[in-house]
Amino acid sequence: MTPPPPGAPAEPAAAERPDTGAPTLRDVLDAPGLGLVASEGTQKNLDRAINWAHITEMRDPSRYLRGGELVCTVGITLQTPQDCQTFADALTKANAAGLCFGIGDGHDAVPAALLAACRRHDLPVLIAAPSVPFSKISRFVAEYELGAEIAVARATNALVPELLSSLRRHASARELLDTAGQILECYFLLEPHGTVDTLEHETPVVAVDVPGLGTLGWVGGGDEPEPALLDLIARFVRATQVQQDVEAALARERVGQLLSLVERRMLLPDALGQLLEWPGFAAGALTCSAWPAGAGALLSMAMPEALVGDAPDLCLMLTSETLEMAEDLSLPSGHSALVPLTEIGSAIGQARIALDLAQRRGRRVGPDQLSTLDSLLEQLPLAQLAPFRQQLIAPLAEMDRQRGTQHVRTLRAFLTANGSLSETARDLYLHTNTVRHRLARILELTGRDPLSHNDQAAFSIGLHAMDREAPA
Repeated sequence: MTPPPPGAPAEPAAAERPDTGAPTLRDVLDAPGLGLVASEGTQKNLDRAINWAHITEMRDPSRYLRGGELVCTVGITLQTPQDCQTFADALTKANAAGLCFGIGDGHDAVPAALLAACRRHDLPVLIAAPSVPFSKISRFVAEYELGAEIAVARATNALVPELLSSLRRHASARELLDTAGQILECYFLLEPHGTVDTLEHETPVVAVDVPGLGTLGWVGGGDEPEPALLDLIARFVRATQVQQDVEAALARERVGQLLSLVERRMLLPDALGQLLEWPGFAAGALTCSAWPAGAGALLSMAMPEALVGDAPDLCLMLTSETLEMAEDLSLPSGHSALVPLTEIGSAIGQARIALDLAQRRGRRVGPDQLSTLDSLLEQLPLAQLAPFRQQLIAPLAEMDRQRGTQHVRTLRAFLTANGSLSETARDLYLHTNTVRHRLARILELTGRDPLSHNDQAAFSIGLHAMDREAPA
């Protein structure tokens, strides 16, 4: 490697080098919802990238750091100048991005010895007021890199139900675009190919091609939409043309009626091959997928070789192989396992159950996810799960609320660690004996032993019920 020429600035350390997509100390400092301020003298190194926010009250947390963290503390263990020096040395050794000190709990101001030690190491110090919880900072850092994905997901969740409703009403492409524009507070153009970019508008135009129809253009203020969102709207625009094919729409409705009869055991699966012309029936095995009602035109366009049926409450699709394109359509979907034609009725029922779970979770659900405890519990009404929450989790939550204990958090971590005391202690930064003591206290409060396999299942059901009842 060729050394830099004399006098050239040294290459920045890993924590100083901006990481594409990751927030910097300056981003955190400038975030209006956080209200952080920089300590006096912290003017440089604010462009260091932050890969995580780590909360600690240890004098030497270096063994838990990997580099690039914004270390948050209220300084409970930083009582002497030597404590402060040890802490600053540890953060520098671990190549932390910076320090965020919360005042008002352990100290009314950042200790002068800590500020001096951080200045010697060129370690930036941000100050958080008592009203700024560290969890808010952690959430900002965690969501920063996912900002675009989160925006697309939120817009997609708002768009898809309305656009599906438009397809079911046989809306035109213009009507569908007007619906999308109302939701996103902008305007969409659909012009012949090559004309959108030449039009004069007060705001920039972002465009995407719609094969066979023209160019879809976005006109509006604020941030321009992500390409994935435009592609989604473009697929719905194309689907309006497929939807207007009356013969094809009637054919999908007939398929939907026949598949519904098979599901209700009013028609033998073997009869489908006699009533419908579809080469997939010759395959040794089929898979069924269930989609939201109104998605038939989209599916026919995306999977022309599949058999698509429109039923009143959902859309069904048969294919001769498992699907890998469910995520591309941005729709929740439920999928069965591969089954012979004679078992297609049970496959439809399996896909229907999977779709119900997918609509709650907002993503694709396959047959492998139907065989989990969580999937089974999601199919049960909350009334059946309520005793588990009331008898096993509510007493713990009430004790945590009254005394500031962490029984529910400890129990959840213990179950996630498959009953391992050592893993739970490591995940919670506790001593193993502390975890053991908390589990013993849970036994006293509930009469059920977290170390017992059967009781662990009962606690898991109680936590699931609590999570389902929690407001979104």
